[in-house]
Amino acid sequence: MDLESELRKAMAEQVAGTTAPPSLVADVRRRHRRRTNRVRATVGVAAASVAALALVPTYQSFRATPAGDSSTSRPTGGPSILEQPGRRPAPGLPASPSPEGRPEAGTTPKPSAPAPSGGPGGGGDARPGAPGATVRLPHWMAYLPGGLTATGPCAVTGDAKRRTTTCKWRGTAGWVQVALVKGSGLGLTDLAPVGGVPGRTTVRGTPALTADRPGSARQISWIAKPGTGVTVTAGGTAKDQLMRIAEGVHP
Repeated sequence: MDLESELRKAMAEQVAGTTAPPSLVADVRRRHRRRTNRVRATVGVAAASVAALALVPTYQSFRATPAGDSSTSRPTGGPSILEQPGRRPAPGLPASPSPEGRPEAGTTPKPSAPAPSGGPGGGGDARPGAPGATVRLPHWMAYLPGGLTATGPCAVTGDAKRRTTTCKWRGTAGWVQVALVKGSGLGLTDLAPVGGVPGRTTVRGTPALTADRPGSARQISWIAKPGTGVTVTAGGTAKDQLMRIAEGVHP
């Protein structure tokens, strides 16, 4: 008999009297389930740890940084842009203005001094007329054709009972004269031109008289308010805008 047969015989004699318990299969299954549950729990814990480690850098990158934190406002290892020393300009280029010569951020520049008020007749301001140079008008005038300049200060004549303020302008657009008459008992007939038959019209709904004057000029007169009359005379191309000039007079 060979060695293999001897070993088989010995093994068979060793287990001949041994029988498996009835719960062997149940015990094997139970142990298998326990081992499987332990493996699954271990894998779950490991996966949770890996996920937590992966979220740490993301949280750090999205975390709000307090305002003024120098650790994020500038790179380390060197001065910030605001701390860099001034550089000399390249040859041939103008140097930047000094801090004294330029307004700082957040400051309000000082307003320029207003132009002195006043003008012909006093109390006037600058108002533009038609395309042309800006002229200075009395405060009671709103429009004058462009290209005209005052021939001088407004002249005041008369006495306490009746006073007349006369302003004149001349230029490339011809000439304009405005006479402001103030007096008690002043009527429209007092403003009528001497000679000729005047025509009738209105200025802003107020009755007015019109008439031609020597030298291709034309005038218009009306009572602006009780005790105040106005006569506007224009010549040259300014005559075409006589009504617009008159409607801009508000004494």
